Amino acid sequence: MRKAALGALIAASLLGACSTHQVPMTYSPAAVQKPPLAKPEVEVLTVTDARKYTGKHLGAIRGGYGNALKTIEASGPVKDVVHKAFEDALKARGLLAASNGGSYGLDITVEKLDCSQLVRKEAHARFRVAVLDKNTGQPVYSKVVEDNREDTGNPFATGVFGSVDELTKMTNDSMQAAIDQALDNPAFLTVVRAR
Repeated sequence: MRKAALGALIAASLLGACSTHQVPMTYSPAAVQKPPLAKPEVEVLTVTDARKYTGKHLGAIRGGYGNALKTIEASGPVKDVVHKAFEDALKARGLLAASNGGSYGLDITVEKLDCSQLVRKEAHARFRVAVLDKNTGQPVYSKVVEDNREDTGNPFATGVFGSVDELTKMTNDSMQAAIDQALDNPAFLTVVRAR
């Protein structure tokens, strides 16, 4: 009888722990250096979410059986979050053009933006970034940028005790690092200053 009651209590606590968390994903330009010849010539044209799970989904903190205990979602569709993050990053560098006012447009494909925790925390971001010459519509530059992060984890801070905030920060940092790779790349900067 006691074992059954204890089993029911554990099951109820585990089921009660299943939850969905919508989290903000933003670009923070704290340590960005403005390129010396920066001109507001670049706008974000399109962002395509080509991930396996599209929409708001980012990942989950999982239980011992791989079941999602805490599902993590962006506060809006990932394609919109990434669009805004790239705009904020361009603005911080003095490169963001007014709408329909730039010579160059970014066509971004989100190939990966996710996170997970079973014991260790992981976060991944991979974007395919193409620069189009808006006068011709032709691509003039393309690059895949990627950032992968991993934490060894604490076996006592997993499952229902896993931190949504910590996993979200790791995911946001991964997204930001991949964006910085894309926009601080010397080849990218040469292309957008070529005129």
